[in-house]
Amino acid sequence: MTKPQNRTVNDQPLATAAENRDRFQEAYTASLRLWPVPYETVYVPTRFGQTHVVTCGREDAPPLVLLHGAMFSSTMWYPNVEAWSESYRIYAIDIIGDKNLSIPEAGCASRAEYAAWLLEVWDALGIHKPNLLGLSLGGMHALNLLVRAPERIERAVILSPAESLVPLHPDFYSHAFGLLQPDGDVRFLEWMFADRYLLPRPFLEQFRAAIAWRDEARSGLPKENGFPYVYTDEELQSIRVPLLLMWGENEVIYDPRSAMERAGRLIPEAQTILVPQAGHVLSMESAAYVNQAAADFFKGTRPSPPALPPA
Repeated sequence: MTKPQNRTVNDQPLATAAENRDRFQEAYTASLRLWPVPYETVYVPTRFGQTHVVTCGREDAPPLVLLHGAMFSSTMWYPNVEAWSESYRIYAIDIIGDKNLSIPEAGCASRAEYAAWLLEVWDALGIHKPNLLGLSLGGMHALNLLVRAPERIERAVILSPAESLVPLHPDFYSHAFGLLQPDGDVRFLEWMFADRYLLPRPFLEQFRAAIAWRDEARSGLPKENGFPYVYTDEELQSIRVPLLLMWGENEVIYDPRSAMERAGRLIPEAQTILVPQAGHVLSMESAAYVNQAAADFFKGTRPSPPALPPA
């Protein structure tokens, strides 16, 4: 009988799924060390699975829920939590089904189920009507909740929402699928950030570990009545929660000016800002401005416009 051969790439054995999972979990833990404030973690049971949440700030402070971008996990908020935790109890939620420490079980099959999942997490944590902030994938989830359960949100800040307002550019899909190719992570990050921001080594290792970790329960968002999704005019016009939307002028996943125009035209309560010299991941690239603008908006103050670069 022929002995089975281990799979290899360039004569190097491929890691098993369990090894890639362990590598990601170790990288996640290392990335959390970038947080400049003390934090705690908790698992919240829901009918969709176990949801991992990172918390910080005073327990008696008003709640602020953070929803991360795809494959960046809740660890991505390291440039922001110090400023926001001065006034808020932070709940950074690992979106179920994405690459993070939440554990999908039944999973979410529709936009309605994603909203139900998020509200189950809030109820278990004793969160009734928080301020809400999301970026990219997290912004898409935030907008979904604004449409479906506006009575549960005090005020919302959405950064670079994935699709939601205008379709994704075809370049997004070519770069996303290219992540699985040799050096695909390098090309993707260069496309996303250019030379505006350099990811710290622990976070870069986490991102690469997320790409390598293949898990059917984390294979993507449902497309049938799921995401990605462009909201109708009627859905956007229904939003009455105070809302701040921000994009970077160098956004690459779609035309930010078209998204900004549609939001300003259809969402009565929306304030919109285009941030100069920034791209998709505003919370990292323009952390100081985003931190202050969000803090001002949550306090009911109109954020100051971003400073223009020197002529």
